[in-house]
Amino acid sequence: MRYANFHPIETERLYLRQLRMEDVYEYYERLFGDADVSRYMLFDPHQDIGESLESLQRKLERYEEGPYYCWGVTTKEDDTLMGLIELLRFDETEESCSFAYMLGCDYWNQGYGTEMLRAVIRFAFEELGIERIVADHMTRNPASGAVMRKAGMTQIATEEGKYEKLGIRYDADVYEICNAHKNDLTVNKYQKLAMTTLNPALNKKDVLINGVMGLCGESGEAIDIVKKWLAQGHELDKTKLAKELGDIAWYLAETAYALDIPLEDIFKANIDKLRARYPQGFDSERSVNRTE
Repeated sequence: MRYANFHPIETERLYLRQLRMEDVYEYYERLFGDADVSRYMLFDPHQDIGESLESLQRKLERYEEGPYYCWGVTTKEDDTLMGLIELLRFDETEESCSFAYMLGCDYWNQGYGTEMLRAVIRFAFEELGIERIVADHMTRNPASGAVMRKAGMTQIATEEGKYEKLGIRYDADVYEICNAHKNDLTVNKYQKLAMTTLNPALNKKDVLINGVMGLCGESGEAIDIVKKWLAQGHELDKTKLAKELGDIAWYLAETAYALDIPLEDIFKANIDKLRARYPQGFDSERSVNRTE
């Protein structure tokens, strides 16, 4: 990933810009001081405008400290604050990040949440080189999940009891979206992305068993497709066969993960073995007289 300068973003109906001190009234009345807006957030609503003033001041200071990707959201017709959206939790190793957003109640159910989220996802992918965005919401707030799905995200998990508010624990639905325009997918990146869909409740022993059993099962399904073509007069279903090969790849990645081995290391070791066996390419005589 790379850090780019913060700049405003325009969409069809919205303007995403830097927050300003004069936003404090709407910041309090429409967002942080509204109990309906904060119902599914981890903070309690601000008790007075002074509390919002301090919060806003901290955000303004962060603009001065370095890259800070937090946009105040307005309509193009009205420059008063209606929401905000922020990119956060950057992981340079994984080239990933998350986001948080708020939208005033008067602007719900009009597509504004999806519109501003799509714009910020595009910014993260195109200007920051982010590979993957992961975010979650309290399961009891399905409207937020609808916004994420409409923005192109996919639910990948539900984490039980992830959040606590007022002594009560709440489940969280986890969503992701990957940068489809990046063409530098490597074997190890595939393994990391594939393993985001692994059941987190499994221990390494269970993962290993599931992996090798899955390899056998999916290989059998691939064999069945070819058998129907070879012996039963079916057309060769290349699309279905390719999907089975994808499933085989997933279980191969899982098995390597269970062994704490990067998938690329396994591929490299196999290439080294093949080169030693057939240094000039395949040779029938070498195959017949192979000693290993």
